[in-house]
Amino acid sequence: MLVTQEQQPVWNAIITDVFREFIDICQRNNLTYYCCGGTAIGAVRHHGIIPWDDDIDVFMPRPDYDKFLKLAEKEDLGKYEVVSPYNTADYPLYFSKLCNKETSLIEIAEHPFLMGLYIDIFPLDGASNSIEEAKQQQAEFRHIMNKLEAASSHNTFWKYISLLATPKDWGRFLRKTYAFFNRENYRRSLIRQMDTISRRYDFSTSKQVMAYSGSYGEREVFPKEWLDGIVKCPFENLEVNLFSGYDKYLKQLYGDYMQLPPVEKRQSHHFKAYFDLAKRITLREALSKIK
Repeated sequence: MLVTQEQQPVWNAIITDVFREFIDICQRNNLTYYCCGGTAIGAVRHHGIIPWDDDIDVFMPRPDYDKFLKLAEKEDLGKYEVVSPYNTADYPLYFSKLCNKETSLIEIAEHPFLMGLYIDIFPLDGASNSIEEAKQQQAEFRHIMNKLEAASSHNTFWKYISLLATPKDWGRFLRKTYAFFNRENYRRSLIRQMDTISRRYDFSTSKQVMAYSGSYGEREVFPKEWLDGIVKCPFENLEVNLFSGYDKYLKQLYGDYMQLPPVEKRQSHHFKAYFDLAKRITLREALSKIK
């Protein structure tokens, strides 16, 4: 399904409202967060969501991230819920999401879990002082995260068998075969392995930090001193947090991030397997609509 131009303002209003709730939770509980990735660019360059974007991303230092997940287990969040690899079967990611429970979303048909429109919440962990060692750990982490994605996905029989046609896909075939017979235990094992890697260096004493589950590989490693101090910035109808070194961070990720990309590259991720902006339906109902 494609998010149409008419639906886009509604979509943006819903995820901005989820962001408002997240900020309120953080303020009530003295938790630290920072806008990251495209959301940080949106805050600085557009004072809101990038016009061709459709999501919101934040960092939380690992100690605050862990407190946030524990709080979400105990507190009634009303029309919101936290989705994480620890509480959601077939969830293919290591980071978490705060979702609106009154909407329905399946992003990818092969990942058949139902959630609501959301913001992404990435743990920010300590990292090695050696950039080369940090890069190796990032690569090790991504390798395991790819296994989690394979173990969490559901393919048709013929798509599953077709993996045998290409030698580079044989490893994926074996992981999916093992997951078919022992999916939940395999997922828990992979999540424990990612926990071990990402928690290897204590956040409080580390000089480098890393978003292990970020999309930019080694560029996700940066000095913790960049986090010293918070810069407030308008974002839609909110005031949001950037960290003091956001300019260095964004240049490391994107180069000249204040320069608008060419028109042909202003592309969104607006295609979703299924969504309903007005209500929550069951997973069975959503899957039937995809088919």
